[in-house]
Amino acid sequence: MNLLRLYYLIYFKKIKPFDLSKFILKKIENLLFKNYFINIDYNYIKKQCLYSEKLLLKNKNNLLTGIPTTYKDIFSTKNIPTTAGSRILKNYNIFYNATFLNKLNNLGVINIGKNNMDEFCVGSNTFNFYFGKVENPLNKNFTIGGSSGGSVYLVSKNIIPFSIGSDTGGSVRQPATLNNVIGFKPTYGLISRYGLLAYSSSMDTVGIFSKNILNISIVLNAITGFDVKDPTTFNLIKEDYTRYLNKNWLLNRINSKKLTGLNVGVSKKIFNNIYNFSIRSNIEDILLNFEFLGAKIIFINILFFDFVTTIYNIISSSELYSNISKYNNKFLFDKTYYFLYKKTFFNSLSINTKNKFFIGNYLISSDKNKKFFFLSKKIRILIIENFKKIFTFCDIIILPTISYNNLKFLNLNLNKNLDKYTSVSNLTGLPSISIPSKILYYKNFKFFQGFQIIGNYFSEAKLIQIIYEYEKNFFKCF
Repeated sequence: MNLLRLYYLIYFKKIKPFDLSKFILKKIENLLFKNYFINIDYNYIKKQCLYSEKLLLKNKNNLLTGIPTTYKDIFSTKNIPTTAGSRILKNYNIFYNATFLNKLNNLGVINIGKNNMDEFCVGSNTFNFYFGKVENPLNKNFTIGGSSGGSVYLVSKNIIPFSIGSDTGGSVRQPATLNNVIGFKPTYGLISRYGLLAYSSSMDTVGIFSKNILNISIVLNAITGFDVKDPTTFNLIKEDYTRYLNKNWLLNRINSKKLTGLNVGVSKKIFNNIYNFSIRSNIEDILLNFEFLGAKIIFINILFFDFVTTIYNIISSSELYSNISKYNNKFLFDKTYYFLYKKTFFNSLSINTKNKFFIGNYLISSDKNKKFFFLSKKIRILIIENFKKIFTFCDIIILPTISYNNLKFLNLNLNKNLDKYTSVSNLTGLPSISIPSKILYYKNFKFFQGFQIIGNYFSEAKLIQIIYEYEKNFFKCF
């Protein structure tokens, strides 16, 4: 769904925000039993619609006024309970909103509801044991991906123009590929994390789903910026992420191809180790497409890539243990209830979360700290420095998004390798975008393949330009 088209209908009063929200709510009424939503507050939706209509009457509207969207249930919301997909937070009410959410609310964006997810973002299939399994819209036997699986459905079905999730190791880009949408993970620190319930604090990033790269650029213009409440954000000059659209990569060459001068990096070692034939042929086709647009392919060497998944798991498990432990301190002041609560706390967690929690406890114990956690931190710094050197002679890097086709997701034991290609941009904090590239057919249904582009720090505007040109010439999300 095109965001600008909705803006046109709202601005010229062909449709009211209230009627648009009512239409979407009717569409999703039949989907409530499919577990895509955890919380929907109809009274709050009415209040938001009234506010957006006031903005329109006072001519204080903008491109996002009256536009409906949904959020992953990991973000703090003052008016709606925040559960993080966990039973222990079922009735957890927060007294503040996430920073980016406040920015969107002030612009008149309407929050339809909060989406289902893997508990505390631990998982890759949105099989939530308490709030229910989320089905893939293409085929119920496939996984929808995770941990932001609930947020991708309405975008995939063209019901809303965009939705927002969080990305820690590929939680936005992986479900985006499996559901034929674009998944965007910005540079770490570009969007404030204040109000995001932490999984791995050094890697958590706010991500965006949409079928149109222009929609993502408009949302980025609204939610980026420095936040006093989040010390990891950067105080940069405000920029327009649409400024390079319909321009050449080298702006002084008018008659050249759109991406002439673009250097595309490909790791020869990684490419040769892609054993899935269809994924490998897909990457070959993508590289040929970029060459057709005028880009140049450069072979690069990514150090420690074989250890990226291990380092990611060590750091994320350790930080998860630190972040979840705070929920276990509720009755510490009362010895009578402490042991009862402690037992209830651990029994309430899902198996995946428990496993990661206890692994994190083991990894950051006093005698294992230097052996595992600190060593992983040191290797992480070396990986970051290696990428900085790569981007001195290379503009973007192309990698697969997932290592298997969706058909093989019927075997859930394969999920352990899902973060192989996506977690590297979380470890380094680099921006990354997952783009659909090919439709594959099997019997009576279809599924999708994609790829991801990793760019240099704060190069989001250039990445949007590249994807816009690629989408215009070769592929569009249907």
